Amino acid sequence: MAEQIKILIVDDKPNNLFTLKTVLQEVTAEFVEATSGNDALRELLHHDFALAILDVQMPEMDGYELARLIRGREKTSRLPIIFLSAIYSDSFHIFKGYNSGAVDFITKPFHPEILIGKVLFFIEIYRQQQQLKETISELERTKQLVLEQNRQLERLATHDELTGLCNRRKLAEVMKREVERSRRYGTELSLLMLDLDYFKQVNDSYGHDFGDYVIKEFAARILTGLRSSDFSFRFGGEEFIILLPQTNVSGALIAAEKIRNHCLEQPFANGQFSISMTVSIGIASYQNHQPQQPDDLICCADRALYRAKESGRNRVIVYNSLTNQCADEEPASRQP
Repeated sequence: MAEQIKILIVDDKPNNLFTLKTVLQEVTAEFVEATSGNDALRELLHHDFALAILDVQMPEMDGYELARLIRGREKTSRLPIIFLSAIYSDSFHIFKGYNSGAVDFITKPFHPEILIGKVLFFIEIYRQQQQLKETISELERTKQLVLEQNRQLERLATHDELTGLCNRRKLAEVMKREVERSRRYGTELSLLMLDLDYFKQVNDSYGHDFGDYVIKEFAARILTGLRSSDFSFRFGGEEFIILLPQTNVSGALIAAEKIRNHCLEQPFANGQFSISMTVSIGIASYQNHQPQQPDDLICCADRALYRAKESGRNRVIVYNSLTNQCADEEPASRQP
């Protein structure tokens, strides 16, 4: 239910307030009374008014001063003010009322229909303003909802649903940017390709649900050892890629061994099954291997990973770029 519209009426004489409310009894609004300027200012702190009707001549603070104070306060600076006066009807005082911030100056005696019409006019303006505020607020909520939905769609498009890591689409974007940065500024950039050893046997022996748990847990372990500037990706199945900006081969070896040991030393247990896993890791470095294209760096790490598998698994191998032709050759068949 919409809040009732409120109108502030200010006059130091209670009889005048009663008469004014009687004249406006057909107007659907709540009339808040004040018998002085200070009382009116206090009411303005607690209510949001559609209109203020002020007497001019009042003790301590006249209507002109009150109007100026209302105009000087940010919250009430746009509040419509109507002056009612039985004493001042000359041009000087009328213009003084307008200069004080009034939108109208009505002298007594006045025709009730005229005042009622003006009050209804400002009530309608107030209603339209409130409706506009609600519309703007609703549009802002809709905008924020759309932005959040877009963020969620972007995340779904660029992140792996199971692990929360970035996916291959995001990998292509990040690789292009980071390789270009390394090429332009001569900075280090290393790439780790990781593959869980004998993962197919996990799915075959314990089921895909436990296999998914192992994938998620391994991804979580990867993240615990990375810096905020590093990037992690699920490349596919049980394969992962880690991109390490500002990191040479020695630094990449340290990071890789930390991940390998973490995987080896802590069993994967979900309360139903508990198994030990190992991981094989291949490393390639942009400055060491100078790949022509971003994908070539992945190819180099992939070859190093293959050698790690071929050499017995559970180890870290750095790509040897003696031939410098990794981009032109097809890697041998991958072992599990």
